[in-house]
Amino acid sequence: MGSRLYEDTFMQRITVITLHPHVFEAYGQFGVVRRAVQLGAIDLRFVQLRDFAIDRHGSVDDRPYGGGDGMVLRPEPLANAVEAHRTPNAHIIAFSPGGTHWTQPCATQLQTEGRDLILLCGRFAGMDQRFLDLYVETQISLGDFVLSGGEIPALAILDSLVRGYPGVLGHADSATQDSFASGMNYGLEHPLYTRPEIFAGLEVPPVLRSGDHAAIDTWRKEQSEAMTRKYRADLLPPKT
Repeated sequence: MGSRLYEDTFMQRITVITLHPHVFEAYGQFGVVRRAVQLGAIDLRFVQLRDFAIDRHGSVDDRPYGGGDGMVLRPEPLANAVEAHRTPNAHIIAFSPGGTHWTQPCATQLQTEGRDLILLCGRFAGMDQRFLDLYVETQISLGDFVLSGGEIPALAILDSLVRGYPGVLGHADSATQDSFASGMNYGLEHPLYTRPEIFAGLEVPPVLRSGDHAAIDTWRKEQSEAMTRKYRADLLPPKT
């Protein structure tokens, strides 16, 4: 499916299913997420998983078959929550240590593929595998470390997604000039400087004060490659 950004009257619905919606409600009150909502780029919804609990006590988890530590999110509440909020083209995403590592190209794909998103925030020991097999299209990991739940990955993904919509950032080139953005020649952004001109004896590079935009662009590309080679050489294309 082609790109249908909100400039062409498309609004992407992003639904977050979580045991802690207040985390997202607070985050949505400022920054790029708030701006995206105000512009109409996204229709953002936070769903309390316990609203779909299996009993009046709000139970959403149970002990794992086979024994072991921790509790497992039951498939019924998860499935009911998804069924209540999914749209015909919904892309359902969960977070898992075994998932695809999140990168900027992943964000760009989800921005432009024209599908609504459902982000599932796990808790406890994880989700019932049957639910994952039946409902989840994509599993995503932020990296090789352990978190207590899916809220932090969901926040990170939400933030990186909305930055790519036109008008969300203050400058039209901001998204393409960030580190890892597809518009850059190399992985990391060039060094940044602001006032004062001299700080602790260190001067802003003269080229940035020259007004020569061609020279500035050349310097930035060179510095971008140098920064990437120094800190993240794995991002550079292989030598031929």
